[in-house]
Amino acid sequence: MSKSESNLALTALPTPSPWPGANARLLGVGAGLPVSKLDRLAAFDDKEFERLVLEWGNDYLKTKMPGVFEVQLRGGAGDKGRDIVVWFDPPGSPGRRWHLYQCKHYATALGTGTAFEEIGKVLYYTHIGNYTSPEEYWFVTHKGVTSPLQDLLDDPSAMRAEILKNWATHCRTKITSTTAIELTPDLRAHIESFEFGIFRAKQPLDLIAEHEMTRYHLMVFGAPLILRPPPKAPPSTVAPQETGYVAQMLGAIGHRLGVKVTNTASFAHVPYLVRLFERSRLTFYSAEGLKELARDQMADMAYFDTLLDEFCDGLYHHYTDPDRVGLDRIIDTVKASQALQLSAHVLTPHVVPNDREGMCHQMANDKRVDWCAP
Repeated sequence: MSKSESNLALTALPTPSPWPGANARLLGVGAGLPVSKLDRLAAFDDKEFERLVLEWGNDYLKTKMPGVFEVQLRGGAGDKGRDIVVWFDPPGSPGRRWHLYQCKHYATALGTGTAFEEIGKVLYYTHIGNYTSPEEYWFVTHKGVTSPLQDLLDDPSAMRAEILKNWATHCRTKITSTTAIELTPDLRAHIESFEFGIFRAKQPLDLIAEHEMTRYHLMVFGAPLILRPPPKAPPSTVAPQETGYVAQMLGAIGHRLGVKVTNTASFAHVPYLVRLFERSRLTFYSAEGLKELARDQMADMAYFDTLLDEFCDGLYHHYTDPDRVGLDRIIDTVKASQALQLSAHVLTPHVVPNDREGMCHQMANDKRVDWCAP
């Protein structure tokens, strides 16, 4: 063996570097490496993209975009190149303002030829007076647009010149299925005076960012990546949504003291009971965070309700034990909640110890348990 061969044979195998973007929460639930949102969007089929567009239209365009009066879905036969119409003024308003969104699922990035076909429809139908020019026209796709098309969108004068130059190829027979639309002098004049600056492309990252503001986003792009905000601190006074478990807590404390307790002043002289009451409120609001997660970010309150069902089922023998009543029953149930085995529930990866304790108070608040029942 030569010296060079010997050196080659003794070269140590390098240690692999960690996968970029590896997420401990995903790996912990066996989901593997995360898929980037951009890659996930690009992999959508036509039905998945259609659903995403409906979610975006209903929960972003309609409710988050300022000044919107109405959002209409127009895509289909006879839409005249209008998929989604966003109105900013009520019907009958002079110069009624509107935006047009052309949402298409293409196998590749949207190119100039297909874009010219769609732009040609707007030019023709505004020319013959079927509708007024929108203030903005957006191409919305799952893979974006090609560089040549983006260059033209960034240069309205060049876009106009290319449309006129390629009318016969890309527009003449593409606007209607029955009639060839000739580039007459009147139509040419209309195109030459048309404001081409209205045509834009919704970048996939911008579409994702806007969809992120909807309640559907984490359901589509991966709930395990949710980062819960810190739980809210209990308000200084008992709020209406917590009166149920608070009344039961006061009843349990009264059972321990042998007196009727209606407020915290009745046990202010017992530090242990004060701390126990304050902790019950702290953990209740921790579990409220799970409820908000299901409602606001997962768009389905049933997730929280079914998780509460699991706690009720798993802790049944603790909160119905006739030998342990009042605070003894609460403490026994809370201790058992920390060891309760939960199913592969969508909220399970987000449950922390304070949530488990808080779910016991949620059960009381929902009248599913009675700490002082014989």
